[in-house]
Amino acid sequence: MKQVCALLLATVLLCAFPVGHAQDMQGPSWEIGWVTDVDPKYTVELEDDWDLTGELVVYVANDGPAALNLDLTYDYDEDGPFLFDGPESIEVSGNSNETFTISISGADAETVRAFSPSSSIELVVLGEEKVGDSSLRNQELEADVSVPRMYRLVPNAVQPTEELFAGSWVEFTLEVSNLGNTQDAITMGESTIRSCPHLSVSGLEQLENTVVQVTNENGDNKVAFTLRLEASSSHQERTCEVTLSVQSEGDNAQRSSAFNVDVSAPSTDVPNTPDESTNEDAPITSDSSSLPWLSTAELVGVFLVAMVAFRRFPS
Repeated sequence: MKQVCALLLATVLLCAFPVGHAQDMQGPSWEIGWVTDVDPKYTVELEDDWDLTGELVVYVANDGPAALNLDLTYDYDEDGPFLFDGPESIEVSGNSNETFTISISGADAETVRAFSPSSSIELVVLGEEKVGDSSLRNQELEADVSVPRMYRLVPNAVQPTEELFAGSWVEFTLEVSNLGNTQDAITMGESTIRSCPHLSVSGLEQLENTVVQVTNENGDNKVAFTLRLEASSSHQERTCEVTLSVQSEGDNAQRSSAFNVDVSAPSTDVPNTPDESTNEDAPITSDSSSLPWLSTAELVGVFLVAMVAFRRFPS
């Protein structure tokens, strides 16, 4: 019986030895994780000139007594707007934690602006444990990276080409571009006129609540409005500065465009009537006879005088 128990104990020890040996071959445990909050996604910082910046911090925890060497690789869509830059490897001392930083920069401005803030790019960080040329274990980290919403409605007032007279009006065009990266709307349009209290802009009410899609690099999706400049009849002849402003629904910011317009006095020339024109243009003629010209009434009077004289002095 004692021999049987000893045999069973030896068998158990033999079976347990390979398992323990395999665990020793894999080495102590280690872990990588995010220090930066990436749940549900990480949003970079974006400047007005579409320059973007960001940082992702990763920790490596080494629970073993020996140093840990990791090779690091970064996998992401290189056609997107982001460029990721981090160390290629890291060494972590035994029973310690280390961190490393992945910096984020942007591609060209048009690529960044064309990227929708409702989209994201997935970054995968791979840490691979190395012993010499051999790879033992690896771990992955994933994070979605996006851009913030940028609102920028920009008006452009096109100066009228027609001459503006006091007591009249001319039309001009106001174009509004969306140079942000998301749909926006105009909440209000207003005008400011300097030095000319008798000049006004009409038609601004049509701007309210107009949706403006993102304007691409070809200038597509601009919206245009036809407005009027109206000068009262009492307007003096002078140069006026006209400023048009629009307010964005997205960020409540107002942006403006200005131009100068000359108001001229009304024309004082009175056009000639056809009869007056005919009389003025008619040539002046003279009678070639030296005898005075008598009208019909004068001829009748002369005839009557002659008859009376003839009766009073008969021959």
